[in-house]
Amino acid sequence: MAPDPALATQFMLKATCPARSGIVAGVTSFLSDRGCYLSELAQYDDPDTRRFFMRTVGRIDNPDITLPEIRGQFHDVAAKFDMQWQLNEATRPVRVLLMVSKFDHCLTDLLYRRRKGELNMDVTAIVSNHPDAEAIATREGVRFEHLPVTKENKTEQEAALMRIIEETDTELVVLARYMQILSNDLCQKLEGRA
Repeated sequence: MAPDPALATQFMLKATCPARSGIVAGVTSFLSDRGCYLSELAQYDDPDTRRFFMRTVGRIDNPDITLPEIRGQFHDVAAKFDMQWQLNEATRPVRVLLMVSKFDHCLTDLLYRRRKGELNMDVTAIVSNHPDAEAIATREGVRFEHLPVTKENKTEQEAALMRIIEETDTELVVLARYMQILSNDLCQKLEGRA
């Protein structure tokens, strides 16, 4: 009798590594050998950085193996391809920091969709270069940080932002109508996470 997909552990694997042959085969064979069914697979190469990116969604149909066991065994595959990766339960909310300026319509839409269950995210903080969104953050029970940005303090405020991201274990930064251009340095630090 086939396992019930509704009871199987759902997972998401996100990975990046130097682009080369055999990555997709290596990852999918590893997962298949452990009784995983892959329902979604997306990958692409960035020709400028010569990096490969992959996102795989699936479920564990083998009742004799757990996600922590798969995670522990995946290190060999990752090492072979010099891969940076995350393997998590798909139902786990993503830890998201939202950035906004004065216009809050994108912010309120994201928070509304979170409340409705359309976006599986845990909002770690709302950061703004204006104080206007503080009332929204308070209403939502979310930490609010006001980091006003000028030409003179941009570097310091971006450093403060990075400290907030690190201390809240933020996985993804969403610019919800944040009307400041991020520096090249900050963009590099947030590569793949913004």
